[in-house]
Amino acid sequence: MKILVVSDTHGSLFYWKKINHLLNQVNEIFHLGDVLYHGPRNPLPEGYNPKELAEELKKYKINYVRGNCDADVDLKVLGIQEMPKQIFEFFGDYSIFMLHGEIVEEDNVDLYKLAKNHEAKILLHGHTHIPKIEEKNGIIIANPGSLALPKENNQPTYMIIEFSKKLKITIYTIDGTEVISKEI
Repeated sequence: MKILVVSDTHGSLFYWKKINHLLNQVNEIFHLGDVLYHGPRNPLPEGYNPKELAEELKKYKINYVRGNCDADVDLKVLGIQEMPKQIFEFFGDYSIFMLHGEIVEEDNVDLYKLAKNHEAKILLHGHTHIPKIEEKNGIIIANPGSLALPKENNQPTYMIIEFSKKLKITIYTIDGTEVISKEI
């Protein structure tokens, strides 16, 4: 099984189209929030066109997590009933807890403890626009980065998680270059 994880598209049709070739090569698609609106703290991303992006996204079965820039009107234009703030999924022996991640801005939030409290082996989040894969005490914390508005001189990125005999999490730049990979 192979899943695509993206976050923080912020209305960029341009960057979504850059990953179109991947969309039929995966079994599941997860979007970790900040889907259509660019947000008051962000510049407009290249190809900002939330209306057309919504039309493109409706062509696929996407599992969404609500981000801090997502509003009820976004659900309406995306044609979905709800966008939960958290998702918990099982893929074989792997339990994955997903959230947007605005809580990472709070000083005392321990993501490893949060994952452990939810009995998750993997915690996925967006929000920071910075790709990462870290492991501590058997728990993986990962962020696909931002597809449209990367920070800290990063390029636009996305994540592929492959479940076979081993689990492999890989973050790629928009051009397909591997940034970070972890296999367990």
